[in-house]
Amino acid sequence: MDVFDVKRSPSPSSERTKWVDAEVGPIIRAVDMAPHSLVTPLGLALGLSLWVASGLAQDTRPDASTHGSWLVLDDAAPALREPREGARRRGTVRVNTRMPNLGLVRGSGCPGESWARVGPQLYICAEHVRASRLPPAGESIPRVAEGEILPRRYAFVRYDGTRAYRHPNDAFVDRFEETYGEGFGLVVTERRDVRDVPFLKTRRGLWVEADSLGFARGSSFAGQEIAVGAAGDLGWVLPRHANVHARRGGRVTGRLGRREVVHIASTRRGWVELVGGGFMRERDVAHMTRAPRPSELRDDERWIDVDVGEQVLTVYEGMRPVFATLVSTGRADAEHATPLGEFHIWAKLAFSDMTNLARANVRRNYAIEAVPWVQYFERANGLHAAFWHDDFGHRHSHGCVNLSPRDARRLFDLTSPALPVGWKAILPEAADQPTLVRVR
Repeated sequence: MDVFDVKRSPSPSSERTKWVDAEVGPIIRAVDMAPHSLVTPLGLALGLSLWVASGLAQDTRPDASTHGSWLVLDDAAPALREPREGARRRGTVRVNTRMPNLGLVRGSGCPGESWARVGPQLYICAEHVRASRLPPAGESIPRVAEGEILPRRYAFVRYDGTRAYRHPNDAFVDRFEETYGEGFGLVVTERRDVRDVPFLKTRRGLWVEADSLGFARGSSFAGQEIAVGAAGDLGWVLPRHANVHARRGGRVTGRLGRREVVHIASTRRGWVELVGGGFMRERDVAHMTRAPRPSELRDDERWIDVDVGEQVLTVYEGMRPVFATLVSTGRADAEHATPLGEFHIWAKLAFSDMTNLARANVRRNYAIEAVPWVQYFERANGLHAAFWHDDFGHRHSHGCVNLSPRDARRLFDLTSPALPVGWKAILPEAADQPTLVRVR
């Protein structure tokens, strides 16, 4: 999970600090054994997934009005594999998405026992939709405006115990709804000046004094595509300044700056030899280290390799590397280390709230709204964007693999399955051939 540490608010109202996302539903209990808890738009995707065999309800006639689609009325409407409450969840669909109208079916657990059929073995409770004459359509998310790095405006709380109000005027009589700890991450949707005091509105509709928040910009760093037949392996300079030597231990012939890209011909005895000449100390360079293809994969299948020692992530197609970048994995201690092994992505989410507020046995608390491009591969450990630091190439997280926003977006598009248009989250199935992630 994320690495942005925050302190628990000492205010008595800190007990009222809530991060219940209306899109989300209950916290996933199934991953609460992890070093941090998780709130996601999947709700109880794991805890409520029932794998009990039962016959599907019979489809009734299509909607009598022959409308072209089902319009989703509620954000994060659950899409289930069977028309019954508690059926296996396939994902969640965004409000105002128009899903295919394949008729109504009878089921259980939905008012009126009516379920909208929106795909093969895919159903949404009819109370979450209404028929539309328009064809199916939706928006791909997260959506990033041209010239921007992040899909939303994010801000971090500067002061412990910062108060949030239902209306800006409530600030002048000290009538607050809840408090936030230093470092909590909020999504900001609006600014308003009241009595010459600027206020910012959060995604949850509460108002915070603007000088209590600092906006996040997000790192502009991005990894590198790897062309067929490229010479040498990719590497990135780690220090602000690093020497290039004529030979191992020889005279200095130049200097390179932080994150400059180098191409490495070989490594030996603590030195890397650069393509085209020159040597650098290996400790000054984070670089790709080739890894064999997992035996279970097809010759051309795409997979992800995360080298914890080098803090480098490489995307492969079979044995050929196609993309590489710097990451930040879990800190080097038992509680925060990123789990090693081979895993398949079990959930992809456009956004996920991340918090450990439910845990009382931690030194510091954190809570960040709507972290984008999230891909969970082992319980609550996943690949996702990190916009609260720019230290890629060094361990930094609570167990997740932090990527720059641009890299997280790129990786989200490369992995299987793709997030369908109009969907907020998808739970991959075996037929999707979900992407394998190896952490070593």
